[in-house]
Amino acid sequence: MNEMISCIYWSGGYGLLPQNWQGHNLVLTESVFYYIEKGSIVLQIDGQTITAVPGDLILIPAQTMYSCWLTEERYAEKSWCHFNVRSGAGEFFEKFSIPPVLHVKDRRTVSRLFRQLFSTHKTCSPHNNIVATTAICGLVQYYFEHSTITENEIAPDRIRRVIDHIDRHYAENISLEELAQLSNYSTTHLSKYFRDVTGYPPIRYLNNVRLLRARHFLQYTDEPISKVVELCGFSDAAYFSRSFKKKYGCSPQIFRDAYYASNKIKK
Repeated sequence: MNEMISCIYWSGGYGLLPQNWQGHNLVLTESVFYYIEKGSIVLQIDGQTITAVPGDLILIPAQTMYSCWLTEERYAEKSWCHFNVRSGAGEFFEKFSIPPVLHVKDRRTVSRLFRQLFSTHKTCSPHNNIVATTAICGLVQYYFEHSTITENEIAPDRIRRVIDHIDRHYAENISLEELAQLSNYSTTHLSKYFRDVTGYPPIRYLNNVRLLRARHFLQYTDEPISKVVELCGFSDAAYFSRSFKKKYGCSPQIFRDAYYASNKIKK
């Protein structure tokens, strides 16, 4: 029987990359699409170094380490989105070996899907989730239909069960002991096996999920930061602020102000 597929859209946009744009040894808890519209970037992933040019669609599955930076021309414009696609209790992409870059022949179709996705930023329509999910699934479908995909051995069911529990209950008070009980491992074995699968210890993975969700609230809602702290499962506002600054390079308030200012300029 086929497993149920679920999709969550976290964030996305289109823009000119700053000349100092770069990232090294990044590992995200969400998957990423980059679509190069103009200019070029360099991508290092899975032991490959690739120069992506206009028309290249880049797929970086969750928990994949990668680096990226601009080429010597120091110019690129790209559409991008962060999202998760789950199959049952696990990440959908972990089941497959996927080429990191697809050169798109039908650029009109891919551009339309990104614009459809970004249209959900403009209104608070109750069907935005359906629109966003349809666009993400369309991009994934296009990538799979036009790439050479092979199946991988999937992560152990017990670890996937823990990942799913964290993703669904990140706002609650979750302990390592609770996760170990859920997986039927000892805390020591859970930490080892969980790191083997995700690259992170369980509690650090939980913290990354909370920070990612906090970023979403700061970008797309007007909730006070004190409320964001609560909604994302942080018990201490000062710890949240320190953790957010360490991951994203600035305080939550500065991050929100910069995002709002950027959007006003684009409009």
